Amino acid sequence: MAVVVIAGRTNVGKSTLFNRLIGKRKAITEDAEGVTRDSLKGLVDYDGTVFELYDTCGVFSDAEDEMLSSMRNRAFKTYEKADLILFVVDGRAGITAEDEYVAEKLRKLGKKVILVINKSENPKVVEANLGEFLKLGFTDYVIISAQHGINVDVLLDKIVQYIGKQPFEEKIQQNLECPKIAIVGKPNVGKSSLFNAILKDDRATVTSIPGTTRDPVDELVNFEGKSYVFIDTAGLRRKSRIEYKSLEHYSVARTIDVIEGADVVLLVIDATEGVTRQDKRIAGLAIRRGKALVIVINKCDLVKVSQEEYRNWVYAEAPFLDSYDVVFTSAVKYYGIKELFKAIDEAYSSYCRTVSKAALNKLVSQLPILSPNLVFGELKIFSIEQVGTKPPKFTVVVNKKEHVNQQVSKTIENLIRDRVDEFRGSPLILTFKERR
Repeated sequence: MAVVVIAGRTNVGKSTLFNRLIGKRKAITEDAEGVTRDSLKGLVDYDGTVFELYDTCGVFSDAEDEMLSSMRNRAFKTYEKADLILFVVDGRAGITAEDEYVAEKLRKLGKKVILVINKSENPKVVEANLGEFLKLGFTDYVIISAQHGINVDVLLDKIVQYIGKQPFEEKIQQNLECPKIAIVGKPNVGKSSLFNAILKDDRATVTSIPGTTRDPVDELVNFEGKSYVFIDTAGLRRKSRIEYKSLEHYSVARTIDVIEGADVVLLVIDATEGVTRQDKRIAGLAIRRGKALVIVINKCDLVKVSQEEYRNWVYAEAPFLDSYDVVFTSAVKYYGIKELFKAIDEAYSSYCRTVSKAALNKLVSQLPILSPNLVFGELKIFSIEQVGTKPPKFTVVVNKKEHVNQQVSKTIENLIRDRVDEFRGSPLILTFKERR
């Protein structure tokens, strides 16, 4: 499959174009420099041709700052994998020294390049600057407005001319159907380092500065014959600390969207900090959203407590997590990755599992012995039936729903896990219905 990369300096509309081409708001767009920090990836399906599209961060010629330097290097690395580069410039602002710097880098790469003159709502301004744009050394150009969709179809036609017809492959469909794993947690707990360790590649920006990741970054991973899509996300701070409509506000919204679309959530916790209130909130969010969950204690090489002691302490601090695995990793040392995949597989298997009607019927028949309080009071349970998966869903038929409370629901969930199937790593959804 062809790879098309969007390149350019900051604030020329690269992310707006990316969102327009993939048909959804995946990249955060804001009228400020340096909003995009990692290379984002999406699929574009146009006129029977499918290609992989990358959005990259804006490139600075003078990037002495640790984060800016890391971002720039990652952008250059993404350029190198391109079959075609869309070099985006600002049609209103004209050429800057940063544009010339990017142009020089692209000429040295020797890649196919389309010059995309964006923000071109006013044709007269673009015509006045056109000669200046062409001095960059790229004669094939398209004048567009990504924000308003002007001439985007012309750009897509030109892209297809360059890369040729590439139909939707069966392999792509298989990739879309594989488990989606969201890596979440507070800022600066090592999510991006873990993401890169899983990929064995420096794909996401990693610095010691909290809040480095803004947009979700996803990548297909093959491990021991199985495929997974991993998504690195922005750190989740307490809601009260996030300014409304700030970049962080939008980043958090994207992270929650990723959790909604995931199958398995990896909650990354800094081993040196332990389980905090915010960690419990994030775990609760994933469980309430019906997602399989694995607790990842990262930076475990920095603590001197045994894993067994630490695991017991986690369950003591957060008893509601006792049905979920705790895995220990050191992303910087690539430690614990194999065990992590094992826990992911178990959680995803539980998430998709169906149990037999006979096993559930047997449980109902044994309720008078297993939990007398459930059947000898005012509440009567007539049947339990599994009605869905991802996560496993059950309908419990009772005489009166008014007699059902949280304790009843939790008791039945525990009995299902103890007597029918543990469903390790997955939440169970119970719905109560009155018998007609």
